[in-house]
Amino acid sequence: MKKLQAKPVKKIIYPLDKLNFHLWQGLESKKYNVSVEKQGSKEKINVTFEPIFFGEPMNAYDKRVNTSAFALYNAGNEYMTAGQIFRTMGGKGHHGTAKFEKLKGSIEKMAMVRININNEQEAIKYKYPTFQKFGANLLACSYEETVEMNSGKSDYCLHMLEVPPLMKYAIEHKQVTTYTPEQFQMPLSMTEMNCAIDDYFRYRIARSSGKTVKILLNTLFEYCNISTRYDRLHAKQRFDTFLSFYVQVKLIQDYSIKTGIEEEYIEISL
Repeated sequence: MKKLQAKPVKKIIYPLDKLNFHLWQGLESKKYNVSVEKQGSKEKINVTFEPIFFGEPMNAYDKRVNTSAFALYNAGNEYMTAGQIFRTMGGKGHHGTAKFEKLKGSIEKMAMVRININNEQEAIKYKYPTFQKFGANLLACSYEETVEMNSGKSDYCLHMLEVPPLMKYAIEHKQVTTYTPEQFQMPLSMTEMNCAIDDYFRYRIARSSGKTVKILLNTLFEYCNISTRYDRLHAKQRFDTFLSFYVQVKLIQDYSIKTGIEEEYIEISL
């Protein structure tokens, strides 16, 4: 049995590129052209992006698992337990049987996904040294190895073999932001809807170049695949919890939620 000592996570790298923005929205197994030209460019630059699924599509919960597992790997943990991943995701307390099975299912699902990327056009235009054509599993790993972590036995352990390809793409392109573990906490339960709302807020806040961000609720609902009237009402009831948490951890200064007759939006001060 392997005996390991966990290394603490001090920062969480979060991807902000367009490939990561699109993948986790339930895409199908087919080729996509993603427009990646730099702002202000008149020449359209495409990256061909092909996910191949052997199970269910990816969602925002899977993205949070992927990001958290990489944060542990980046901190020097080649081996990591389900409990470590759950806590890095922002979960509180013991993950329990149901949460453990969900986390395990997400890992196994990502391990079977194949990602093919061709950004030759982008690499030539912007003189990137790598990533002209690339194919890899979304999560290169083995799992279910019994280990002793910090003198306690774990019956489930993820062995991550390398940097996940889409995380590597984001880092190579310098399209990432970083959070402390405190800033990455999840203020609500880690349902797919909550993870999607949190992901969209973080994406828009981190990519803003101004002092304010205006988020149309219809755009947020579309990204998060929130379509029914009931689900939209349920989602609106959660916005204050997320946004007040971002104020608390100093990701934003303030916010207001506008619910007009013609247009509903959130205005965020950075």
